[in-house]
Amino acid sequence: MTSQSFKGEVDPRGVTATWNVGEPVALAITMLEMLQPPDVDRLFNRLDHGAGGHKGRRNAAMTTGQTNDNLNHFAAWVNRYCDSHGRHDSIPAVNGRPFKLHTAQFRRTLAWFIARRPGGTIAGALQYRHHSIQVFEGYAGTSDSGFRAEVESEQALARGEHLLAVIDAHEHTCLAGPAAAEAARRLEEFGQRARFQGTVALDDRRLRRIMIRGDPAIYTSTYITCVHDPAKALCERARQAAFEGLGDHPQCQPLACRNVALTAANNDAWRREIDTLDQQLTRRPPLPPLLQDRLIRRKHQIEDFLATTQEPS
Repeated sequence: MTSQSFKGEVDPRGVTATWNVGEPVALAITMLEMLQPPDVDRLFNRLDHGAGGHKGRRNAAMTTGQTNDNLNHFAAWVNRYCDSHGRHDSIPAVNGRPFKLHTAQFRRTLAWFIARRPGGTIAGALQYRHHSIQVFEGYAGTSDSGFRAEVESEQALARGEHLLAVIDAHEHTCLAGPAAAEAARRLEEFGQRARFQGTVALDDRRLRRIMIRGDPAIYTSTYITCVHDPAKALCERARQAAFEGLGDHPQCQPLACRNVALTAANNDAWRREIDTLDQQLTRRPPLPPLLQDRLIRRKHQIEDFLATTQEPS
């Protein structure tokens, strides 16, 4: 999608910018273009048939309040359509009343995707045209928006759900690595806090509360399970209390850090890494000697690391 961007630009007329968007976004933009008259070049111009369409200048963008009104008018239309056509996929009521939509709610949806989808932060940076992930995280963390807190809350909830699944499957009893015993202890305590009448049954609100009060500070990733202890951490990220993303960031030193525990899935990932290195080392024509030496040393480091840990059964 190509348009004019004004954020962070010096030229008051804006500059041409391009966004990579998914199919749902492209379809939504097509619909917005169809709603506007041919001589209007704004997607969110006031609509003659919508909220605020007959107020003030015709060639003006919708306000937030008018957007909220249009959202709720649309939801009401959907429900009327479903009723008149015998459909059962209407927008459900909340506590017996129509659910009121407002634009701020969509920020929570964005936070959900950033927290729970691989590369979510990278996608956020691309969509906001930030030149680095750090800039996007800084934007998301501004005190005015509170958006960073929403993302972190969603990340903690997703992590809590995963850890409860690990406990429920008793996978925490067969960890390996230098931090295995500490991980098992923390997860056992976490499971006890989460249990109600012998079973783990939590709604999102209660799990968020438990994560705030008793977060076990365990972070899973493909290759390791990070059992955070700042006194033992080798990465600057952990020492600075930037917790989310631990175990899966460029500064992580998994083969040397004492905060590492290994699940069966982690061990499988390391085995696949060794297989990949073997394939690269046996390829023809052979790799340059310097690169080959680095790959051999990398393979030996992984093998030594796994040999010094007791693999999960």
